[in-house]
Amino acid sequence: MRIHVVASLCVFILSLFFNLNSEKYILLFLTMTSVMISEMINSSIECVVDIFAKDYNSIAKAAKDMAAGAVLIAAGFSVVVGVILFSDIDSYVKMFNFFISYPIAFLGFFCFMVISYFYIFWGPTEIKNYLNKILSILKKILKNKLNGES
Repeated sequence: MRIHVVASLCVFILSLFFNLNSEKYILLFLTMTSVMISEMINSSIECVVDIFAKDYNSIAKAAKDMAAGAVLIAAGFSVVVGVILFSDIDSYVKMFNFFISYPIAFLGFFCFMVISYFYIFWGPTEIKNYLNKILSILKKILKNKLNGES
């Protein structure tokens, strides 16, 4: 799900460089929403199946595979819609020129991608735990520094 959220945010940000009318934006948002909804349904089915099928069960496996297949179909459909909506080469040139003209915007987008990487692979909880560890170490260093100077 985190991958879909980050991908949707990236697509939305980059869609601002294209001349999309309201109908195309509606199609874009419906497509992104269908992928997220199918991912939620997939996760729900997997949780329910895990509750009732403690050991390996071929029927449980089939249910999980079909739910995952629904996500794959929705994601594949969203790629097709993306290729159709974002086929304007001039918009890519405009995007490239924008990032060349405003390197701070490119730096911001790069930072967004780095944060997205950690969000996808670590998750919000792990990031919070890591930041808390760093803060506790910094507090100890600051406390020792203040006590040493007193």
